[in-house]
Amino acid sequence: MSLLSERQLAQYRDEGYFVTAPAFEPGELAEMIAEFDRLHAQCVRDADATGEEKRIRFARLRPFIGQAHLKSEAISRFTRAPIYLEICRNFIGPDADLYYNQVVIKPPEGGLAFGWHQDSGYGITEPLEYVTCWTAIGPAFKENGCVWVIPGSHKRGLLEHVRGPESLDAVVDDERGAIPVELEPGQIAVFSSLTLHRSGPNVSKTVRRGFVPQYHVPMVRDKATGQPHGDLFPVLRGGKPVGEAVAAGRA
Repeated sequence: MSLLSERQLAQYRDEGYFVTAPAFEPGELAEMIAEFDRLHAQCVRDADATGEEKRIRFARLRPFIGQAHLKSEAISRFTRAPIYLEICRNFIGPDADLYYNQVVIKPPEGGLAFGWHQDSGYGITEPLEYVTCWTAIGPAFKENGCVWVIPGSHKRGLLEHVRGPESLDAVVDDERGAIPVELEPGQIAVFSSLTLHRSGPNVSKTVRRGFVPQYHVPMVRDKATGQPHGDLFPVLRGGKPVGEAVAAGRA
């Protein structure tokens, strides 16, 4: 039985995103919260040790902790959850790799906003398009900085992105139709790497925690260099889950 509906598949094709039902048990989310807090504390300690003002600011107010699957066995297992594998089968194919994954946290009353962008704007790959799974580890709503999307924007193709003082932002002439994607714990906002999205600041008293695994074809390559790019962590082969020992060996 498929974990995704025909309506969700159609919405992804037409609007570039959809939202799943809650896909994880409370115990799974609690384990992730503990790992997030551990990794965030280490991120802050590492930033403080550098004495670099900008790095310290981001560690405290908008940390992005990449390659989290290498820093936590629990997170590594989480990247191969049944819902993610079903998403891969439908939008990547029978063979798929974890491309990137991040722990993203917005602390209460100060977590920073993030501007409009397409994930493909951060690195052009061959093939170009892949799938992002923005997963709410806790509640994500407008006041604590949930993701906003522009439905249908994936059909615009890859837009120009310019380097701003704090991020790489897409050149967006028309924000009409933008909507907030508010999520309950365990829900996933699934969107194309070409879908325009942003997030607001956290003005609430609630931590916003999200886990963002992205999936691509096996051994995806950087278009400019032709070299393999990303996490290169196999999750599906022949439509079947890749075991932990095999994945760790990059088979």
